[in-house]
Amino acid sequence: MIEISEALQILIDSLKDPAAKAGFSLYFPQGAPRGETPVCMERDTQFVSFAGDGSTLRIELTGNTVGLFYAESAPDVAQKGDFTRLSLSLLEPETAEVRDVKYIADEFIETLESKFSAGKKPQAKKLPGAVSKAAVRSGAFYDLPSFGNRFTATYPELRAAFRENIDTYGEFLAEDFFGKYGTPLAMDVIRENNPQKMKKLFNLLNEMYDNGVNDVQSLIVVTILGEINNDETLLANCVDYMNEELCVNVIRVNKFLASSAGKTARMRLENPPRYKPKKEKKSNFLSSLMGGAGGGMGGMTN
Repeated sequence: MIEISEALQILIDSLKDPAAKAGFSLYFPQGAPRGETPVCMERDTQFVSFAGDGSTLRIELTGNTVGLFYAESAPDVAQKGDFTRLSLSLLEPETAEVRDVKYIADEFIETLESKFSAGKKPQAKKLPGAVSKAAVRSGAFYDLPSFGNRFTATYPELRAAFRENIDTYGEFLAEDFFGKYGTPLAMDVIRENNPQKMKKLFNLLNEMYDNGVNDVQSLIVVTILGEINNDETLLANCVDYMNEELCVNVIRVNKFLASSAGKTARMRLENPPRYKPKKEKKSNFLSSLMGGAGGGMGGMTN
């Protein structure tokens, strides 16, 4: 039997020199004592990070597995979904001995030497290109991947789900992601009606709506805030936080979705056809729906 802390220390000591050769050094989070092993906890996972030039190596121990992971972002900003697995091994502390941990360490060292030989880096997961704030100030508009990026940067607990969505479909399928994750989170915030949390949510939605392409505006008004389902209490919670144009259109769409025609449209939204990779551009159902909700959404000219 071996203690988890002892296993992690063996792995750290074994990897320090190989990691240094690859350009990484042990990372101490802000406030962590330098004389202690900088072990961090995230739910049921214990991990230790090594910082490189804007990148991160991470040893993670979860349950009976220990893995070596890599991300092209610094340790202080790296999210769970940013990491690519380099190596994974079984480790059961109840039955493992020191030699078992050293065997895993040797595997990790071989992986490091292979992945980072001659200055190369492993192929890390990359999110789709996103529109920057600077580009928006110059006249560009946020697209759906940019919205997903910004939403999950604001709510990092959804970052892994955002990455999984892209990995599954080969592109960002916004309706799927927000239907499963983004909208339920937003609705929880709206129901709780905590002023700080509401400001955080609507500062993001207002900015994305004001500077987003039509698909982004449709997503905010129909898929996310259309879930209010014309509930007067929930609408009242939101009114003071929405900018004028967003507020008008959210109320309009909610009234439409509560009508008989809107209920039919909602059934189509909740039971979409099976996903197929797109071959050519087709008209956007959500834009059509919003255009039919009381004669157009107004102001959506981009």
